Amino acid sequence: MNTVQEYLESGMYLPPFLRDFHDQKDVFKFLDDVQERNIEKHRNGERHDAISWRNAQVYTIDIFLWVMARHGYTLQRSRKKLPFSDIDRTLEGENDRRRKEIAEALGRLAHD
Repeated sequence: MNTVQEYLESGMYLPPFLRDFHDQKDVFKFLDDVQERNIEKHRNGERHDAISWRNAQVYTIDIFLWVMARHGYTLQRSRKKLPFSDIDRTLEGENDRRRKEIAEALGRLAHD
């Protein structure tokens, strides 16, 4: 990689767990679930200012992080020695939960 453009096109400015498009989808679906719980908890279910996970993914990956990388900034893991949650385990758990919900919904449809 000899140019900023090559660096940007490589995706190397993204953390490893965000370099694959499908992995990005998992992250942003998880964020959408977090947003949904926040709306339920604080706004009585009103979603008037909510952003879809797709729009959040496009804005964050294709615009915000790309522009920041173009200017020499990257998202990186904190160096603080704190017991942070493991993003891979969190996403795996959320994907399992979503798959279970879908299977249960399909099971209910099959019995109706």
